Amino acid sequence: MRMGTDWKIYVKGFGRGVCKAAFVSYLFYRTVWLSLVVSIGYGMVSVFLERKECQKKQYYDITLQFREGLYGIAAALGAGYAMENAIEEARKDLVLLYGENSLLAEEFSQMRQKLDLNQPLERVYQEFAERWKTEDILHFVQVFQTAKRTGGDLIAITRMTAEKIGEKIEVKREIHTMIAGKKMEGKIMNMIPLGIILYFWISSPDFLDCLYRSSGRGVMTVLLGLYLLAYWWSGKISDIQV
Repeated sequence: MRMGTDWKIYVKGFGRGVCKAAFVSYLFYRTVWLSLVVSIGYGMVSVFLERKECQKKQYYDITLQFREGLYGIAAALGAGYAMENAIEEARKDLVLLYGENSLLAEEFSQMRQKLDLNQPLERVYQEFAERWKTEDILHFVQVFQTAKRTGGDLIAITRMTAEKIGEKIEVKREIHTMIAGKKMEGKIMNMIPLGIILYFWISSPDFLDCLYRSSGRGVMTVLLGLYLLAYWWSGKISDIQV
């Protein structure tokens, strides 16, 4: 997969992680040096979380673009183009839809270059599938390779695969719409404990002093652990895979 802006992902993930962890840890411990250590540690972890989110977005984008690419390939095959030339025709359509630097447009451009170097079509498709490792692309490549060897109807197979991917994308959109409100509610609920602590800081500065002494930090640590567990669990509940 393409991760050409890794340094931006690292900076963005680290910055977000440091800010979040510094705010939360200072609320629970009110100690600058401890907040600094925790924030740097979580910032490093946040880099991997940010990269994972970026990968998920790219998987969704490539699947969406792959559906349109298959429709373009099927249309070109129906017009009498060979598969090698159909890829180039589909790439032109993708450039119009998503731009020259879109994920699949670049992939199709690389595939076309390999085909111009007389690499086998099946091998080029296989390398493309291995780079992304998404279920839809892997299944299409497997079916395509079988149909190519046995003389199957490539146009019908390509169109059917595009339709199935389209149905899957629509299901994902419906699920996302259904749970979008619940996700927002979860985010608000996650902020309430922090808001309560901040409220006491402002309205009654001395009220929580006992929890920031050595005897009370154990209690705050337990509470922080419960808060992080609830935060993680709320994310898992709304993370529905299709």
